[in-house]
Amino acid sequence: MTTAQLRTLIVDSDEMSREVLRSKVQRAGLLVDLERPHGLVAQQTIQEMEPDLLFVAIEQPLQRALQTVDFARAIVPDATIVAYTADWSPMVERRLMQSGVNDFLHGNISSSQVSAVIDRALRKAAASTVPAPADTGARVIAVVGQKGGIGKTTTSTNLAAAIAQGGRQSVLLIDLDTRFGDVAIMMDIAAEYTVSEVAREVEGLDRETFRKLLLRHDSGACILPAPRDYRSWLSCSPEQIQDLVRFAAGMFDVVILDTPGTFNDVVAAAVGVADRVVVVTSSELSSLKNTALLLEHFSLKGLAEEQVIVTLIHGHDQEGPDRADVEFAIGHAVDHEVPFDRNVRKATQLGAPVVTWRASSPAAVVFARIAAHAAGSPDSLNALPDAAVRRRFFGVFGSRKATSHDPERREIAV
Repeated sequence: MTTAQLRTLIVDSDEMSREVLRSKVQRAGLLVDLERPHGLVAQQTIQEMEPDLLFVAIEQPLQRALQTVDFARAIVPDATIVAYTADWSPMVERRLMQSGVNDFLHGNISSSQVSAVIDRALRKAAASTVPAPADTGARVIAVVGQKGGIGKTTTSTNLAAAIAQGGRQSVLLIDLDTRFGDVAIMMDIAAEYTVSEVAREVEGLDRETFRKLLLRHDSGACILPAPRDYRSWLSCSPEQIQDLVRFAAGMFDVVILDTPGTFNDVVAAAVGVADRVVVVTSSELSSLKNTALLLEHFSLKGLAEEQVIVTLIHGHDQEGPDRADVEFAIGHAVDHEVPFDRNVRKATQLGAPVVTWRASSPAAVVFARIAAHAAGSPDSLNALPDAAVRRRFFGVFGSRKATSHDPERREIAV
């Protein structure tokens, strides 16, 4: 891809500030396609234009600028989003990184900084058109969820433990959560080497050295934790993360990727190398809205139906939308439904996956079924025919409300 093909948008309510940035971008050899102030006009332009490179001014009121970033990341997950401001604040930087901003420029922005941003945007746009690598024989499972606190990391840790138990398959769980990275805590292990350190050096690693860097859980699963400091991710590129996953897939039968609760470069990188994507949602309205957008994005990107496994998790015992209502809201069949189970919280407090602590508990039974489905185990075949029928229903009739008549598919009543 060339700079002429890079669709570029500046969102800034200050006309003078826009002009200064535009001149720097143009001196770096890139023409700005459109400029918009913050607000609904900017959001409409993002939706219609689908920019490859988006510059967003961070100005007061701060929430309006952050809403632009959040909206852009939801609508154009693969875009390079650059936030810029005259003043630096660590709290603002952290919030921006959580929203999925790729670069944060502050102070007197130099032309060289703008040129570096454009180069990264070009590489990112070009990488999105590169064909998937050859099959390594391993199963790579990305666990994604577009909201924090919905049970995504709980799902990742339980899948890893469930698949590793019995020793039939070797499993590596990589914590790619750029926001919190709680896998080590939930598995009760002390992090030594982390993803960002290993990913930067993966080209020079051999298999024996790599294994020594990993932590081993009692279930048999190996763990590569996330960095303790979110700023460590800034020195680790999405391409390095993908190289790390491919390297690991040559050594393990199953590689599970836990991801952050917002769509950013790391999530896109994880999904790009995954054979299966477990989409976790709760029944909360904000989670359902974000899940619907995510599933639509996957559909536009050409992910096959059998690659996506939708999991509904009930994290509390309060009454909420039932399965049919959730399916109507997200426009997609729910493959698995995890019931509210107090054993999950107790297991987490003890630093153990519920599948190893209370294997017969209601949630553990379903987590084991999801693990079999995601890993391609024959144990999951009984659940697949009905899931396939439900998917055909949604494929033909769109986002219509479906019913869940089959008691086996409902798994466990909440």
